[in-house]
Amino acid sequence: MVIGVGRLCIKLKGREAGRRCVVVDIIDENFVIVDGDIRRRRCNIKHLEPLPVVLNIKPGASTEEVIKEMLKNKIPVSYWKLRRENLLTQEIINI
Repeated sequence: MVIGVGRLCIKLKGREAGRRCVVVDIIDENFVIVDGDIRRRRCNIKHLEPLPVVLNIKPGASTEEVIKEMLKNKIPVSYWKLRRENLLTQEIINI
């Protein structure tokens, strides 16, 4: 599978291993910027397992846009991520 902007992945390495993330931007052939149920950070492509789901986000999307798109597609996001980003509003919960 090709890793592009909006591709849903699972982190394989690091403290956030096993969590879902979305590719937000591509740095070069080895590194991407990911966000989602993890902190926004640079990640090696070798540490990601791409899933067949592609979310409709634009390159460089904000954390709030990524989380809304994940919730719209029924992809689970941890309570603590929503709380830390101040996204626990009624409109987000009802998506």
